[in-house]
Amino acid sequence: MKINFLLFINLMVMCLVLFLFFDFISVLLASVIIYLKKGFFPFNWSDVFASFFKSGYVGGLILGVALWIKIWLKAKKERQVNKPIK
Repeated sequence: MKINFLLFINLMVMCLVLFLFFDFISVLLASVIIYLKKGFFPFNWSDVFASFFKSGYVGGLILGVALWIKIWLKAKKERQVNKPIK
């Protein structure tokens, strides 16, 4: 398995999308709870993106980098194990 820059970018984008999805779910869930308690539905896409740009992207970037490092270390270990003994 080749660990390259394209894999790194792919992991970063997937993790950012994952955190954006979780921000969407959390704002939607909060809006449903408010609807059940107060009777109005305050969902707004700007709240989703505001939450994501305040803190969500940081978690996505950290997760993407950590996964890439883990894959890189695993590939390095497999190369050392499969290395022919001289």
